[in-house]
Amino acid sequence: MNSHAAWPPNMPRPRDYLETADGLFFAVVSSAVDAGHALTSLRYVRQGGRLTKLSSEGANSWLGEYRPEYLAHSALIDSMIHRVPLADVVRIHRPDERLATLRAAGATDRLEGLALRAAEALVSEGAPAERLGLGGSLLLGGQHEESDIDLVVYGRAAFGVARRALGAAVLAGHLEPLDEAHWEAAWHRRGSDLSLEEYVRAEIRKQNKALVDGTRVDLSLVVDNDEEVPERGPFRKHGRIAIRALVTDATSAFDHPARYRVQHNEVSEVVSFTPTYAGQALLGETIEASGWLEEDSAGARRVVVGTSREAGGEWIRTGNGEG
Repeated sequence: MNSHAAWPPNMPRPRDYLETADGLFFAVVSSAVDAGHALTSLRYVRQGGRLTKLSSEGANSWLGEYRPEYLAHSALIDSMIHRVPLADVVRIHRPDERLATLRAAGATDRLEGLALRAAEALVSEGAPAERLGLGGSLLLGGQHEESDIDLVVYGRAAFGVARRALGAAVLAGHLEPLDEAHWEAAWHRRGSDLSLEEYVRAEIRKQNKALVDGTRVDLSLVVDNDEEVPERGPFRKHGRIAIRALVTDATSAFDHPARYRVQHNEVSEVVSFTPTYAGQALLGETIEASGWLEEDSAGARRVVVGTSREAGGEWIRTGNGEG
């Protein structure tokens, strides 16, 4: 498999974190750069030497009070977003570098040990070690006993191998399937507009979640540079919309953002910026999507799901009730 080193060294990638000099940590939500600014979401603030995690609403309030210049309208996507000047970034935290460092140095707490066990379980079943990374709170050293493990996989082909390896690791007993309590906790955490039954049915078939010693493991894809679908902005919003459409291409279903090309008389694709709806539909399935109608400069229209992390009132369901 090709190396993902094709990414320029100073270019932010989805799943990376950007750190500023004043102790703010922003999750990168798109590799697109808007007038010298990264498109991000503030997740952590360093306070008293410790990292404090913020909700979407809490992050907006914090920026509004202390750094309003980072909470701005992006003409590229026609939305209010956390825009961080690349000149203000003092460090890019990268999942692949974090996992490599952890492998070399060894675990310093229980969760780091479980993350290494989960990664090794995938590698033992064929996942390429050099294509794995460690994201989320573990990327920043901000984990606690209730934290999950977010394993990042670079490249679509490697991600497919890693998903199959996860299933094999569960069958071999190296990892465990999620039980009812863990599924319900995940559903509550996401705040999805799907019912619990819909959510669990859709998540199970994605084959990207398991447990290691009772701690949840999630697999997330970061595409290689040459696989990325470039944004066609600037976009202009036209209000809320709900559609029903046939999926004609799901190649980018697990990308960030997730993309589904569709057959519809008004829009050409459905895009999701919330991980809940990544991998939600397959080629040939009919989906129902609720979100925002956007139009690019060429007149092409799309539906965007996930204008906030919680995405209230925005969703993707398969029309046959499977997601």
